[in-house]
Amino acid sequence: MVNIKALLLSVAAVSLAVSPAFGMYKRGSVVKQLGVSNFEKVVGKTSQPTFVKFYAPWCGHCKNLEPEYERAAKKSQAFAKFYAVNCDEDKNRGLCSQFNVQGFPTLKVFTEKRTKRGSRRAVDYQGERKASSMAKFARSLLPDLSKRLDAGDLDEFIAKDSLPKAVLLTERKKSSELWKGVSAQLDRRVRFAQIVNPGTTAMKRLGVNSLPAIVVFADAKDPENFAVYDGENKYEPLVRFISAVASGKAPKNQKNKDDAAKPAEREQAMDVEEIATQADLERACIKQSDASSIPVLCIIGIVPLEPEFEESRLEHAQAVSVLEGVLKGQQPRNANPASAINDNDNDNDTDADIDDEDDGSGSQKTDNVTNKGLPFRVSWVNALGAAGARVREMFGLSDDLPSAVAISPRKSAAAPYRGAFAKDELLEWAD
Repeated sequence: MVNIKALLLSVAAVSLAVSPAFGMYKRGSVVKQLGVSNFEKVVGKTSQPTFVKFYAPWCGHCKNLEPEYERAAKKSQAFAKFYAVNCDEDKNRGLCSQFNVQGFPTLKVFTEKRTKRGSRRAVDYQGERKASSMAKFARSLLPDLSKRLDAGDLDEFIAKDSLPKAVLLTERKKSSELWKGVSAQLDRRVRFAQIVNPGTTAMKRLGVNSLPAIVVFADAKDPENFAVYDGENKYEPLVRFISAVASGKAPKNQKNKDDAAKPAEREQAMDVEEIATQADLERACIKQSDASSIPVLCIIGIVPLEPEFEESRLEHAQAVSVLEGVLKGQQPRNANPASAINDNDNDNDTDADIDDEDDGSGSQKTDNVTNKGLPFRVSWVNALGAAGARVREMFGLSDDLPSAVAISPRKSAAAPYRGAFAKDELLEWAD
């Protein structure tokens, strides 16, 4: 186990670390910087037309292209991706050589076609380097990955494989650009289809009163468990909804299912905060103003997040939802709050070594560090940040992320979790 003091020192040592540079396109730009460490992961996870600008920061033509390239990215956010790679960085030179970059800037566009190994194929962009021209070219490469179905084929489509399914019910035969863009973005994780004029029977079964409508099935084995989208007809909220249902986070078949939860319970479930500094760690787990605030156990999720990438934000949200489930799913605790801070200093103490309390019945209740007492606190640390990297190093955690560690403030010790990052498994481990 790892001593809490060592963990505190490690977090403190990196809490003032300088953020990495972001190259020509800064944090917040719609054009995201890529490098050899994340190129294949980011580009490979989507089938949307993907522009990549290979450049050098000293290149005058690259600087001149920057505003047009960014405008093209803004025009195309619902159906294409725009990235940039700094070939002047030593670590990226092999990547630039792999794509036969011989001058700057070089523009490559990755299509939905893939090699036998699953990597996306690229074509050279030879068109005019104006925002409208680049956006038009990206639009021309947008694939239609939505399968056409008859209403009677729906159950067969849902059961075809284990992936979640998203189905558009519509009166139009031609797919909209929005639906093409969403399906191309998520097609590696979700199957898409559309039913034209589904009929009243199918609409009634799915609880749909008007068209168009979007229905998402998370479980191929349970076609009666689904969610109907009722948000804005826009790209980002639609992607978030489908991703959430596919991951099991959003309610299914009952639009207001979560609304039935008690207000206090909902508030607690959302109280999963980030730990980025020593002060965050102490406030969440160790130093509390009164005994009743000290948790029996602190669970810290080691969760990767690259906020400049939409895909990473979605995956991060799914991981945090697991942590929220852990926070909400813990069993009620019965401990005397004062006992949490009144441990003796005997080095031979066992897990049940805190003060015994006589309940007047002639028997004693023993407060166990993991099975009774105050509730869990649940937080997260960015696995890709300096603090997260140090925590992973201390616990010998692999690159199989997300993961978690548990801190026992009363034991002044911590231990890693080595299992599937899922609510039930984490709860069983903590209990």
